[in-house]
Amino acid sequence: MLEPAGPSSTARPRERDPVRAAARFVLTVAVRGRRTRGGPWGEAVLAEFGETRGRWQAIRWAAGGLRTAWRERRQRVRELPRAIRIGRRVAIATVLVLVAGVAVSRFALTPYYTADAAMEPTFAVADRWVLDRVSLRVAGIHHGDVVAYRKRYAQIERIRRVIGLPGDTVECRDGRVHRNGTVLDEPYLADGARTDCEPTTVPAGSLYVLGDNRSISTDSRHEGTVAMASVVGRVVDLW
Repeated sequence: MLEPAGPSSTARPRERDPVRAAARFVLTVAVRGRRTRGGPWGEAVLAEFGETRGRWQAIRWAAGGLRTAWRERRQRVRELPRAIRIGRRVAIATVLVLVAGVAVSRFALTPYYTADAAMEPTFAVADRWVLDRVSLRVAGIHHGDVVAYRKRYAQIERIRRVIGLPGDTVECRDGRVHRNGTVLDEPYLADGARTDCEPTTVPAGSLYVLGDNRSISTDSRHEGTVAMASVVGRVVDLW
């Protein structure tokens, strides 16, 4: 009868090798998960891990063990009652949908509400809108876009309309906005609205923005141009 092998000078370096240790750890987690023991085939593969020599042999053995553990786990799932299998799939699908929803809301399309009257009549106070954080990075910013940007130390994003891009000259004459010498058609303004502003040439990396409610809006007429780097997205929807 074979006796258990005692500690040897060749075993210790192998046990201390970080690559082998990582391979054994991954294989153990795959075979056992949260249980004290895995399936018979997975346990057999795990038991033979100590017979491997060197890093690459350990990695190849662990990779084969992962396939064995996966097949064994799938077989256990197939043996569960149908109702439990369906319940597991529904739970997994629900989690994936929730994670995807959070990711989209955080990084792509974020719902917001209008906090002030500066964009009336286009956006009334408490109106809901969606902030698109993606297309703006791809397509860039254009004249007439309504964008959200964050002022320094501000707690919420401010939304205003882009009137001037870098290099544009914006000025007001007789209550109307002119850009590069051409009067703007602004159908989004309320009837009788006037705009008064000082001539401004928009510097590189900046935007000239105005609120649609010109009589009360705080915008580039009062605070100067807005850094393009502070823009967080484009307003693309309203409900």
